[in-house]
Amino acid sequence: MKINVVKYISELLYRHDCVIIPGFGGFIGNYSPAMINPVYHTFYPPFKSLLFNIHLKQNDGLLASCISQAEQIPYEHAMDLIRMMLEEWNRELENGQELVIEKIGKIVKETDDILQFEQDPSFNYLPEAFGLTTLVSPAIRRPGMQDKLEKKLDRYIHAPSGKPGKLTRTLKWAAVMALPVGLAVYLSITNIDQIRSFHENYTSFLFSNSTPVLKKTVESPKILLPSKKSGNPVQKMAVAVQSSPAVPVIQVVKPEARETADLSAKKPYAIIVGAFRFRENADNMVAKLKQEGYDAGIFDTTTTGLFRVSVGTFDSRDDAIGQLAMIRSGNYSSAWLLSK
Repeated sequence: MKINVVKYISELLYRHDCVIIPGFGGFIGNYSPAMINPVYHTFYPPFKSLLFNIHLKQNDGLLASCISQAEQIPYEHAMDLIRMMLEEWNRELENGQELVIEKIGKIVKETDDILQFEQDPSFNYLPEAFGLTTLVSPAIRRPGMQDKLEKKLDRYIHAPSGKPGKLTRTLKWAAVMALPVGLAVYLSITNIDQIRSFHENYTSFLFSNSTPVLKKTVESPKILLPSKKSGNPVQKMAVAVQSSPAVPVIQVVKPEARETADLSAKKPYAIIVGAFRFRENADNMVAKLKQEGYDAGIFDTTTTGLFRVSVGTFDSRDDAIGQLAMIRSGNYSSAWLLSK
């Protein structure tokens, strides 16, 4: 009768955090706490993750003693069984095959003679997690406001003349038309000081009796008030200006005030598809949404530290509800409308 040595390795992993296979390597167990996947609403129980260390080859007697006591055979006979199993394992690895260890995982030998181990996730060797399985919980439904929103969504979804791409095309054309208008306003605001300076300089040149507007100027010695004996002051002033070097004007340019308010302060309505405790998870969700063609981003951070991911912000509630209807009809049925 052939004795299955792998069965005893699996049994020892339930009771010990380190099980060494003499001359081959050791399996080390590490505790992993329970986890929650907020995107797929999945709860994972605590887990004992296994690692394989090729340097743990020295015999500690644990595996051979377990086999000897369970099978009622001498210790030396148990060691022979382990050596026979290792010969078969090494033969499979040398032939480039994948070594599958039942209920534990699989080992692959790389080109540089490095062994790569991958654990079988269907077996949990943590005794405290016995009987616990992965749980998938649906999204929390918010009564009251949610029911009112559902009615409005049904009206937009089942509208007879509604076209899914009409709202999107309207927003695109509005953005295209807003670009040249905004550029013209920006140029007029940034260059208003230069226009005013040009007007004031030429006004003071033509009308010498007018009060100068710019105070900080570097005056040339030739540009002086004409004496009473001189002739026409305007003509002499014109001659002096032509012969004198250019008069530099010192202008004080005020820096343009840039609005630092975030997106949530500009538009009161946003479509939220998820809220995450960690920023990395929120960034991954944003990248996934952008690959699907959505204009996604992190909308804000709640008082409890959650990063809320949105796929659009709106000034009008009706526009936001219309866009939410299209999003919920796709893969994000749990999306909801945030009103600031």
